[in-house]
Amino acid sequence: MAMGKKRRKIIVFALALGLACYVHANKRVLVDGYVVWRNPPSPAVVDLAERTGMSDLGRRVFFASLPSIDDAEDFSASCSDIETTMIILGCHVNGKIHVFNVRDERIAAAKYVTAAHEMLHAAYMRLSATERARVDGMLEDMYRSSGDSEEFSAVMAEYAQVEPGQRDNELHSILGTEYTTLSPELEDYYSRYFSDRRRVADMTIQYKKVFKNLEAGQVKLKAQLERLAAKIESDSSLFETMAFQLNADIDAFNQREFHSSVTFNAARQALIGRQLEIEKFKAQINTDIAKYDAWVEEYNNLGGRINQLNRLLDAKSQVGIRAIEGAGGS
Repeated sequence: MAMGKKRRKIIVFALALGLACYVHANKRVLVDGYVVWRNPPSPAVVDLAERTGMSDLGRRVFFASLPSIDDAEDFSASCSDIETTMIILGCHVNGKIHVFNVRDERIAAAKYVTAAHEMLHAAYMRLSATERARVDGMLEDMYRSSGDSEEFSAVMAEYAQVEPGQRDNELHSILGTEYTTLSPELEDYYSRYFSDRRRVADMTIQYKKVFKNLEAGQVKLKAQLERLAAKIESDSSLFETMAFQLNADIDAFNQREFHSSVTFNAARQALIGRQLEIEKFKAQINTDIAKYDAWVEEYNNLGGRINQLNRLLDAKSQVGIRAIEGAGGS
């Protein structure tokens, strides 16, 4: 009997020890699960997770970060401590994710990309020191192999000033949401957070393409304007020379003595012909000037549309992007 009680005590102790070990090893998972259970996500938040292809783990991390989709005033208040020249679309502060509610359909994909970006910050914070070191190595290898992108380098330089020491944290979110092609090792790693990572990468391309198309239109127009301006300047100079010479020849004609009507009429017709050609040439210059003015207006309109879209992404301008981290990443 005593032996049976002793055996039961050993079994109970072993079960308790096993349970304690399991809880310790899975503390973060259990806590996240409890938070999600107590705070079920709204349909709008679930939509962010579904549209960006988050896996079950990615969703749990995202939902456990109590994400909110904020309009300009609330968003600016939540992410107000971030000092940067970049447009802020999201922040991860005190374990909570805030996503700016981009409403314009042309660039609405930015809201979804930001949600995934912030989820990856929350995921990065949950990595063990050993796992984080391994992931950091893969991130740095990928960054070096991605080529010398001026835009990417500028973004990382800005993050270095805003969030010193968070380089790999930012790379973790940027590479995971903005690059369609990654190393096989990184793709395998990100597959724990995304069942289809290509969805969010395509969304990045989608909303950035709106800006790129407008900017490409400006670049094309600028080149056309420069060529046309050079033509107008050259033609105007030639016109002045032609007009000066014609006036001099008319003065000479008026001073000349003609001995026959045939000679007079021939000289006169020649001058009239030249005058008509010069007037035609001037009309072409005026047409080019009108075209130039129309192109300048179109160029400025494109710039205005770009500025308008940027304002739609800038919460601060709406109460007066790129996602940045507050306490823990952005």
